[in-house]
Amino acid sequence: MKKILVVDDQSEVREFLSDFLTLKGFKVVLASNGKEALDVLEDQQPDAAVVDVEMPVMNGLQFSKKALANNSSFPILIITAFLKKYSENDFFDLGVRSVLQKPIDLNILQAEIQNVLA
Repeated sequence: MKKILVVDDQSEVREFLSDFLTLKGFKVVLASNGKEALDVLEDQQPDAAVVDVEMPVMNGLQFSKKALANNSSFPILIITAFLKKYSENDFFDLGVRSVLQKPIDLNILQAEIQNVLA
């Protein structure tokens, strides 16, 4: 069973994505910011991460930069409501695999996760 790290500062979003991904057959681990996610990444060794951008303590870009510096092939999918604030290249240049606009189409999220895990 593949393990997915879900990182979002909004507990409702974390729980919603966790419930959905669990129903789709994934094991899910959660973090509320990038700093916490780095600890979970080290301790739990997930197969991929779904990461919000705008978070306190450490945002999704900072998390992605640090996580990918340690393992450049780790699959990270960014989710954000603030896509206009960033260029998708900001993420892809780091090695992020996918960028999805909130609100998220769950079918697309599932397809993207399966794609990066294939």
